[in-house]
Amino acid sequence: MRPAHALTVGFAVLLICAMVPVTVAGDRPIPYGAKIVIEEMEGDLDGFIRAEIVKKKVPIEVVLNSEDADYIMSGSLVIQEKRAWHEGWLSAEKDHNVANIMVIDPKEKRMIWASEAGDRSWWWGSLKRGGQRKTAERLVNNLKKAVARKSGR
Repeated sequence: MRPAHALTVGFAVLLICAMVPVTVAGDRPIPYGAKIVIEEMEGDLDGFIRAEIVKKKVPIEVVLNSEDADYIMSGSLVIQEKRAWHEGWLSAEKDHNVANIMVIDPKEKRMIWASEAGDRSWWWGSLKRGGQRKTAERLVNNLKKAVARKSGR
């Protein structure tokens, strides 16, 4: 895929996700203990997301086979490098990596949750860790907030 085409596709996906209703703070659409299969994503983002799910102890089960899954997670990563307008006014750099993910209920054929994140720190700019790991960390933090709490708590 050509870089310009990948950028166009990435922005189109981000635009579509932006038009989808955002989850309300009290709404937790993903059930506790749900089985989710994570599809392959650009830049090995799927591997970073799997690692962050374990690290953050998100109460879901990641399965490797779509037949065993209740939900499917898919997404994309856009890596933006060496742009003339790259420097920000308050920070040294803008996001290098911008990613979005969505969780789909395959039985009802509808999206139940979506999120997007970048890799740069607003306050620390290029001094903080960035890249796919940081982007995955932010996405999984958002995912953890969308997973229902264990009943009886």
